[in-house]
Amino acid sequence: MAFIIVKKSDAEDEGKVFPLNKASTFIGRRTLQYTPDIELSSEVVSRRHVEILQRDTKFLLRDLGSTNGTMLDDDRILPGKLYDLKHNSKIGLGVEGDIALIVLQFKETEGTNIIDRKKATPRVKITWLKIDEAKKDAWVDGKQAKLSKKEYDLLQYLYRYAGNICSRDEIIKSVWPESKDPGAISDATIDQLVHRLREKVEPEPSQPVRIVSKKAFGYMLV
Repeated sequence: MAFIIVKKSDAEDEGKVFPLNKASTFIGRRTLQYTPDIELSSEVVSRRHVEILQRDTKFLLRDLGSTNGTMLDDDRILPGKLYDLKHNSKIGLGVEGDIALIVLQFKETEGTNIIDRKKATPRVKITWLKIDEAKKDAWVDGKQAKLSKKEYDLLQYLYRYAGNICSRDEIIKSVWPESKDPGAISDATIDQLVHRLREKVEPEPSQPVRIVSKKAFGYMLV
């Protein structure tokens, strides 16, 4: 999965996060006759401004003949032509000279986890846990754990960065990628998910030694 983050726009749109979970996603401005997959309110955005296509593991960008044009990483693109999107690519809508009035950022993911500043390799060896990412299964102390999807997503994310502190923001982006408003995921929601997961992986859930909390920072798998 991948995401579009609105980095620069009208106040009501700025900061929004949209998952790219379809083979074709249209970005544009909503009208009485048309509702795009990703809605932007600015008047410089056309009704059907750009399309993002997913082909196998690649994401491609196409301008749909927009009125005010599109930029990709500071270069204006031609309508109708397909351009490769890469992690952190910037998509500019509503071009004036060499400046885009609306800036979107494309974020790739790895499985359900957003690629971030940390390398996806554990810093410590976790001997009590085995994860089969292809089958979405986890074994704790040699026994298969019965986990909900969110519990599995959280455990998988913590495992990938074992020995690293995973912040609450990173956890939200990884475990709730479908959320258009990450701020709507409360600390209590995260804590409740961690509590449920501890019940299934800790020898003594009331005294956690495998998923440890770092006050004011986040959680870490050890």
